[in-house]
Amino acid sequence: MSRLVKPRQLQCFIAVAELLNCRQAAERLCMTQPPLSRQIQQLEAVLGRQLFERDTRGVRMTEAGEHFLAEARALLQQAENVLQHARQQDSGAVLRIGMTTVVDSGIFPDWSAMLAAPCPGVRLAISRQLSIQLIRQLRRGELDVALIGLPSLTNELVVEKLFDDPLMLALPAGHPLAKKRQVRLADLQGEALFWFGRALNPAYYDFCQPAFQALPHPPRFVPEPPEHHILLAQVAAGQGGALIPRSLRQIRRSGVVYRRFAEGELLSIGVGVGWRQQGDSPLVQAFVQCVRQYFADGHTATAP
Repeated sequence: MSRLVKPRQLQCFIAVAELLNCRQAAERLCMTQPPLSRQIQQLEAVLGRQLFERDTRGVRMTEAGEHFLAEARALLQQAENVLQHARQQDSGAVLRIGMTTVVDSGIFPDWSAMLAAPCPGVRLAISRQLSIQLIRQLRRGELDVALIGLPSLTNELVVEKLFDDPLMLALPAGHPLAKKRQVRLADLQGEALFWFGRALNPAYYDFCQPAFQALPHPPRFVPEPPEHHILLAQVAAGQGGALIPRSLRQIRRSGVVYRRFAEGELLSIGVGVGWRQQGDSPLVQAFVQCVRQYFADGHTATAP
């Protein structure tokens, strides 16, 4: 199946095509109507065709939709065959998963529970490390699949982006900027700001640099400690501010406040799933499909 057309999109399309009622289709798939509509719209965008006509009288299939229905059923059956093969071949196997430490692990589901149905008996070996370390382990075959921060130098790996986790500014509670409801990047001029060295992640470092270089006067960069709890302790002590993914604002620290940027998601950390092309086993495919479905259904780190 093309990586652009996802099984969840096909499931939503087929349900609406068979019922011609979005509410009933959403109920069949145990989801709400807005995520279902997004899946259909994304599928139409990938195919470059309008599959349904929508008006006050309801939903009708277009001619393109009627022609695509048989193909959609065949594609979905292929995906189900892959999962069935995974059940037969990978029962009792171990899936080695890497998870980046750059975002809060709480935004991810219980992967064991999600894989219980498609891959019963599979055991998960999960490790949390920096993205650059996960990428090295993927290349060496020490991991089967990994959730990594983006952009990163992934080269020959297969990577699919899942969502963006916008950055927020962590400040000492007594800092003048803490009085604002939101801050601007220009407010960082001349301020002490904890930041990492380029060697830690060259691609992400270069991704962020244009935002800093656009300022008349850059911040005063301070070496960033490797652990978040140490970083927040130093912020609380007034040693500088820090850019923190929004998901990590759940980490409370006395003396630290978080403020959003008026520029929105200009600075953010992408999160994606990556694996080796030659390591694209049915078990890896089953995990990737679960990841796609979970985040396609609206589970992201960007909620207010």
